[in-house]
Amino acid sequence: MAFTPARIMLRSKYLPCRCLLLMIAVLSLLVACGNPSTPASTGATAQAHAQEIVFYNWAADMPQSVLDAFTKEYGVKIKYETYNDMEELSRNILAGKSYDVVVVANEHVPALVAEQRLAPIDFRNIPNFKNISANFRDLVYDQRNKHTVPYHWGTEALVVRDDLTGGQVTKWADLWNPRYAGKIGTRALPRDLVGIALLSLGYDFNSEQPEELEAAAQRLIELKPSLVFVDVSADSVVPKLLSGEIQILIGWAEDALDAQAQSQSISHVLPEEGAILWGDNFAIPAASPNKATAELFINFLLRPDISAQIVNEKLYATPNEAAMSFVQASLRDNPVIFPPNERIKNAHLMLALSSDGEKIYDSIWQRFMATGE
Repeated sequence: MAFTPARIMLRSKYLPCRCLLLMIAVLSLLVACGNPSTPASTGATAQAHAQEIVFYNWAADMPQSVLDAFTKEYGVKIKYETYNDMEELSRNILAGKSYDVVVVANEHVPALVAEQRLAPIDFRNIPNFKNISANFRDLVYDQRNKHTVPYHWGTEALVVRDDLTGGQVTKWADLWNPRYAGKIGTRALPRDLVGIALLSLGYDFNSEQPEELEAAAQRLIELKPSLVFVDVSADSVVPKLLSGEIQILIGWAEDALDAQAQSQSISHVLPEEGAILWGDNFAIPAASPNKATAELFINFLLRPDISAQIVNEKLYATPNEAAMSFVQASLRDNPVIFPPNERIKNAHLMLALSSDGEKIYDSIWQRFMATGE
């Protein structure tokens, strides 16, 4: 599958004097102008493999078969620890807890780098980085990929029971329709929900304008009685859709595909105001005592067959260009996983916030969660 992104010019709050590109066909990530570069190495290590490394990731995000294959090939055990959201991951890394490989969302990378909590990556230990599409290298949140390796990406949109909603759900603002009260499923994702409230009001998804955020706070509080909080795992939330306990899910590709495989009444709606684009990355915490083995593990995950295995089992898009020929054709050609340009031309990237912005968003979330207690 060829990667032929459409491009939209944007300006980054972190690089005010440089042009940036929005790569939309593959992930729509902000990229510094110029040719994507290959990461510089800092010197390969000759450290012996550790007997065990700790992998910190979303629950049920990595196939156990992949972890077992790495252990079988290298004799290194993987201790798989999980978090429920990025805030939990950031808190634990900042607290100095020991992990060897972590999965970090794009927008959380700059803060962890600023706090010197992510180790520079020696790419001579990760030759399979060459498999990553140029569209995913040298991105604005980690130029020259000094601290991260792209893992996977996708959209956050609406998964809808058309037979129960009458097929009338087309935009984020529809979530505020009283007919769906108590029937909307969502994970407890602060940035996502505040951003959705902003979009429903016609504001920028990453707005830091106090008056716009106050309006979004009131809008989100208004929505709370309609929301049903669900677990991260698609296995636990899809049955709620199929039973009719919820009629709409603010969800991901895996949710939609799992539900569609069991019901013809499920549609995947990219809202008119624009879907949310997300991306995750592998990183090595600075406190890791097993950096060389962590890099060995990341290199293994970038092998085309292994990367494709993750797509085939977990149903998320990969930035690994070499893996595409190993991805099942039904998935490779599925617009839910790999949406075409025209379907995400108005999608929104989740950008890192300023420290003041973080405080405002956190305050909104605390108010929202306290409502009705």
